[in-house]
Amino acid sequence: MFHLLKLGPVPLSMGTTGVYLRIGESGDPSAPVFEQDDVAGVRALIAGLEDTSQVLCEPALADAALELGLSVAPPPQAALSSRAAIATFLAWGQRGVSGLGSDKALLFVQASTEYWSARPWTHWDDGQPFVVDVTGAHEHTYEGCVFHADDGLAGLALYERPGSLARLLELQVHGQGEEAKALPAIAVSLEPSPAYAVEALSAAGRVPRLPLPIKSGPHGVSVPSSLESLILVAALRAVARLSPTQPEALSSMVAGEARMDVRVRAPAQRVRN
Repeated sequence: MFHLLKLGPVPLSMGTTGVYLRIGESGDPSAPVFEQDDVAGVRALIAGLEDTSQVLCEPALADAALELGLSVAPPPQAALSSRAAIATFLAWGQRGVSGLGSDKALLFVQASTEYWSARPWTHWDDGQPFVVDVTGAHEHTYEGCVFHADDGLAGLALYERPGSLARLLELQVHGQGEEAKALPAIAVSLEPSPAYAVEALSAAGRVPRLPLPIKSGPHGVSVPSSLESLILVAALRAVARLSPTQPEALSSMVAGEARMDVRVRAPAQRVRN
């Protein structure tokens, strides 16, 4: 059985396009098709298939299915998950971070879903430092913070130096925004756009945001290294396990033959007035 799904509209440098996917029962996708029109996209997906009775279109493609004589049915979870993964990696490409690889994209989606479900920002705010100890293949102590803004932006930041959060607040108070952005850190920003990625992730029951790994410092914004990305993934998972009654959590990652342990210790729960 093949399931046909649509992703998009996906913004391009000029205009938009639809991305059409043919996904097998186990979630394995064929090469995506880029078309402006649903009928053209679906027709391209079924080209070469001798038996189209084994093809099911998602309900969003019902009009194209009717024109081409295909059946319509809700896609299974495996197909939705595959589309979400493709959407994430496509969005990463548009944001310049696809060099981390599709395997990292999957790890970030999984860890960010755990983090989003835990909603740590309901217990702590972005001015409360977490102690994030990394041991094993890489050893460093970061100063972490969770954040969730009114505009929907959320995430987790790990600053390289102790006292960075206090310094950040001081710079912001004095209107030194550029200096604040130059503080060395790695972070996962859970972005409310692009819409096509957020919608695909949400439909698959994943985090309804695009997980975007970033690195900041005196030379501007860049992409974290593979090792730093794994630290972020482990930190997301550890923070997701925290609560006011469970102030410490450990998450481990394996990179090749090396292992890293990321232990996070939370501050006291924020007291609401």
